[in-house]
Amino acid sequence: MNKKMIAVGILALSIVCSACGGTQKENKSENNTENKENVVENVSADEQEEIYEALFDVNNKVSIKIDISEEEIAKIEEDYEEYSTRYLKSPIYRRADKVTFTIGDKSYEIQDVGIRMKGNTSRTDFYSEEKGVYNLIHFKLSFDEAFDNKDYYGDDAVEWKSEEERMARKARTFANLDALEVKWNKNYDNAYVRQCYSYDMFRNFGVIAPQNTFAQVMFGDENYGVYFISEPVDKKFIERNLPEKDWGGDLYKAGWTFSPANYTKNMTYGVDDVDAGLQYNLDLKTNKSTSNHEKLENLLDKLNGSDMTKESFSEIVDIDNWTNFTAVSYFLGNPDDFRNNYNNHYIYFLKSSGKAIFIPYDYDRTLGITHSYNPDATGMTEVSPFSENAEGSGRKQNNPLYLYSILDGGFFVEEYKEALDKVASSDWMQPKRLEELFETVKANYEDVAVPDREFENVEPDRLKFSLDGEFNYADDDNNMAASDYMERILATYNSVIAQ
Repeated sequence: MNKKMIAVGILALSIVCSACGGTQKENKSENNTENKENVVENVSADEQEEIYEALFDVNNKVSIKIDISEEEIAKIEEDYEEYSTRYLKSPIYRRADKVTFTIGDKSYEIQDVGIRMKGNTSRTDFYSEEKGVYNLIHFKLSFDEAFDNKDYYGDDAVEWKSEEERMARKARTFANLDALEVKWNKNYDNAYVRQCYSYDMFRNFGVIAPQNTFAQVMFGDENYGVYFISEPVDKKFIERNLPEKDWGGDLYKAGWTFSPANYTKNMTYGVDDVDAGLQYNLDLKTNKSTSNHEKLENLLDKLNGSDMTKESFSEIVDIDNWTNFTAVSYFLGNPDDFRNNYNNHYIYFLKSSGKAIFIPYDYDRTLGITHSYNPDATGMTEVSPFSENAEGSGRKQNNPLYLYSILDGGFFVEEYKEALDKVASSDWMQPKRLEELFETVKANYEDVAVPDREFENVEPDRLKFSLDGEFNYADDDNNMAASDYMERILATYNSVIAQ
């Protein structure tokens, strides 16, 4: 892996780093550290990369303590209410006074951090003056937010003393990350590790995927339970995971809209602007002011033309990435993924070749997760790897990427079969590997899994660590055990291949 050591400038506000002496207190709502005395105003790229590696090492226990005023929490609720009336998602970050990361025996304190609600169907009201915080939400932390947009912040907008100081803030990172995605266990994965395992599995088979780990989240001194934390898929992600010759390409996120990101000619693309009411199937995340969408338009033109050949498909799509991406996706069984619901992926155009690669995202419904969404009534365990349906959307597959490549008559069926066989015969489809990860995570977080307070949208008994599960065709509320899922999907795969 080619990892770029991303330079960081002088931080506009300090990061405090300390080694923790002695033993941590056992109170589950506290992760106090001692001797916070070394103020670091210049953090080298190498040091930031070391923090990144430690943050996403599942052997390390992580906690995130957010100190934020009730006034700012109320503003997040107001933002949700205002934008949701227009079926939009608020882009506004509110101000957390301080966020403290404890990673193993070290703590890092960052002042003036942006925080906003995150998610699609998970967005909900969560706060009132009478009840305080009464629902859990997903959220995103921004380390480089300048808080100077007068349209958003009005009289509270920051007036930076100089452009240099403002640019220093815009360059501020933590662990070489501009931001961090933080999500609660909304789908009640009692094993907790299925999304993390899924991303690891993709990477093992040559598909780049975001790093994902776990953290105890606290607001003030109150424990909110165990959350999943993920790095954003952005320019820094591309530069960390791809060789330098492939940096600088166009990166698009498949967004949740009212029409599918199915790569037909009807698909929309551009730069989202929620305040102008502009949302696209594919939202451009890099080169926003310079891209003419040439590579994407060429891909769409060829996919929807009448003269596609194996050679011309190979000219626009990286075949190794595509066959491995589709093979791993099949065995993970996410009904809300690219193939089954035209959702939850990024597409990136390699700078050196112009070919498209695909990056998985939001894999929190894998390996037997059926809570509230079980469209095929089997937890995806009886779906053929050559199914001609988009199971999650309940319709016939019409994405030309799949029709031309891996379905009946496709150009790359044999390559797809080889990729499937590699996954099926690997230990990634045996329970032992997942169970080992589960035991590591359970040891770190079992005692903080249940929040200190009751929330209206949380069933606390379902947040306890367990490898158990229940398979029931008629019930889309319970999740099956990952081991049961693996056994069932392999049985389906073997029966199809044997035909």
